Amino acid sequence: MARRGLSRIFTGLALMAGVWALILGTTASVSFARTGPVPGQDDERSGVSHYFAGPEGLAIPTEPCDPAGPSATDGIMAGQLNPQLGAKMAGYLDAYKMSCARMVTQAVKDRGLNPRAAAIAIATIIVETSMNNYSQAVDHTSIGLFQQQDWWGTREQRLNPAYATNAFLNAMERVYPGGSWNTAPIGDVCWRVQQPREDLRHLYGIEAGDATLIANALWAGTSTGPEHPYGSGRVVSGRSADGRLEAFAAGADGVHHAWQTTVNGDWSTWRFVGGPRDAQLAVAPNADGRLELFALSDSTFDHMWQTGPSAGWSAWENFGTGGHRLAAGNNADGRIEVFASNTEGVFHRWQTAPSGGWSGWEGTHGGPANARLAMETAPDGRLEVFALSDSTFEHLYQSGVNGGWSAWENFGTGGRSVTASHNRDGRLEVFASNADGVFHRWQTSPTTWSAWTGTGGISDAELTTSRTVDGRVEVFAINATTASHAWQTAPDAAFSQWETFGGGGTSIGAANNADGRIEVFGTSHAGVYHRWQTGFATWSQWAWLNDSGPAVT
Repeated sequence: MARRGLSRIFTGLALMAGVWALILGTTASVSFARTGPVPGQDDERSGVSHYFAGPEGLAIPTEPCDPAGPSATDGIMAGQLNPQLGAKMAGYLDAYKMSCARMVTQAVKDRGLNPRAAAIAIATIIVETSMNNYSQAVDHTSIGLFQQQDWWGTREQRLNPAYATNAFLNAMERVYPGGSWNTAPIGDVCWRVQQPREDLRHLYGIEAGDATLIANALWAGTSTGPEHPYGSGRVVSGRSADGRLEAFAAGADGVHHAWQTTVNGDWSTWRFVGGPRDAQLAVAPNADGRLELFALSDSTFDHMWQTGPSAGWSAWENFGTGGHRLAAGNNADGRIEVFASNTEGVFHRWQTAPSGGWSGWEGTHGGPANARLAMETAPDGRLEVFALSDSTFEHLYQSGVNGGWSAWENFGTGGRSVTASHNRDGRLEVFASNADGVFHRWQTSPTTWSAWTGTGGISDAELTTSRTVDGRVEVFAINATTASHAWQTAPDAAFSQWETFGGGGTSIGAANNADGRIEVFGTSHAGVYHRWQTGFATWSQWAWLNDSGPAVT
């Protein structure tokens, strides 16, 4: 209903209204207003105007979505996506509209939600404004990408894509609590948040497929916000640019690789890819969307990378000499930074340009010898590194975004394993295990930390973390006899009691599917298992990851 012919109908009706106004000597207007609340009565509804603007838009003033304007990449991506679209925006994407979708997607990513949330928001702005940030109200006081009326915020706020997107997401999470918007049809979510007339409900569903294509394309390409590192260990997983998880496990013969054959779906059989034996692994995304894998053994350090976003993998290339443990993450500008420990301390190496070449190895002026490493991204985009040995715990952090590094600071006593995550508000959360169980410490502000607090948990456990779709941190622990997990009872809140998660094993890793569901990988002397969320609070049983894969000691 929202194609060019309807925009001509609208224009014609508007002209007729003006003629009748002159004839009658009164002020007349045409409004295709949806039924909605009176301001102040129900501010969870939008009451916004739906005036069937065509993809090319009416002659309505717009505001820039990105203050810097559309980028060259916006134009390139629009050209690539146009032939793939099948609904209202087919052939009508341009650099400006892509910049608007990019800013919406970045706001979703910064909030800690997933690509499906971005698709919901983009489907909404396609229907409401054909992805235009309209600065002049057509129906009542509705302006901006989402056509939000004045009870959603000030004029400046509603024309700010980040504010407008978060206002929309706030309403979405009220209407669909606990991440339930992940399992509802995209069109229904948009309609229930926006609340147009019932006969307009179907329009959002029509745009769901195109919105998902746009969101998935932008998700890999938005790099202005912080990237949070994947966990490192004997089994690791990262998400390809198209949303499929890729998993790697280190056996005595080298590295093995499996991948999802469809987004959020089934897995391939394991493929042996060689590389260092009995390695510690880390995976990180390049700025252009290609994943890169790092494998460190006691005698060598190698890496390989995807030859294109979501594509096949290169051969192995040497990256350094042997060591103990490693961690990898992304600078705020997208450059990968890699840390490794050995008997002399902690060293690092970084990309000299996004998706580009590498510096040489440099020391960090200390750090615990043979430390287990974890890395996380601070709220402002600075990387922080945590290094735990048998006898001490230290950390260091970037002194500025994309910048140099602090001196090492004491962070606690020694232990077995360390992992780090981030709260929904950005504050970091660090977990460490020892013979007495699992302990954690968290940022009380961007520059201050709590004391260490015991959580109970199993002794001498290997640890990993992930985040639920609503931004709650979940921590997983495994030792030789049992596995367990605990989770925040609400975003940025306290943790539950530990709950049994399965039998024992040798290592554990976790990642998030494209729809936000957590997938956990466990290893043993028999091979690699996985367990995944079947909803956003329910879990499958443990199963082989397709086939058994490598034994991991």
